[in-house]
Amino acid sequence: MMNQLSNWINSVSVYADMSPDLAIRSQVNHWLQTRTRLALTLTAWCHLFSDQSSDREVLAFVYQRFSEYSGLEFGRVRPDDRLNADLNLALVCWHDWVITFCEDFCEQFHVDLSDYFDEDDFETIGELVAFLHAEVVRSRKKPQAPRLKVVVSRMSAA
Repeated sequence: MMNQLSNWINSVSVYADMSPDLAIRSQVNHWLQTRTRLALTLTAWCHLFSDQSSDREVLAFVYQRFSEYSGLEFGRVRPDDRLNADLNLALVCWHDWVITFCEDFCEQFHVDLSDYFDEDDFETIGELVAFLHAEVVRSRKKPQAPRLKVVVSRMSAA
């Protein structure tokens, strides 16, 4: 019985450590709102990245999924917003958001980032989007295994 109680207490404390910091999430959302930024629709948000050759599918993925992971109003996020200094992603997301992100990205684009994705490699959301776009493009350009052409010949009975 004491062991079960101890396990429950440990679970509660670990849950708190891995949970998003809701106070910081609220502060970041407030910061985004007070910067006189309109909450953009997906289409308008994609236009912000027009200088980058990002495809709409990658942008839609980032817009929707990062909103889910972070709880932030992602329509107010701009390409130059810094992932940690401005958006505090490490604090407003669940502790394991990177694992979920890599799984979701692989499911959507068939690109497995799990061996080399590190959110600390990117300063801004624009840099992250550019990386994701490049990974999708690179995966689409991988040469396909050549298909063998099977030739069936008929032997005629003479």
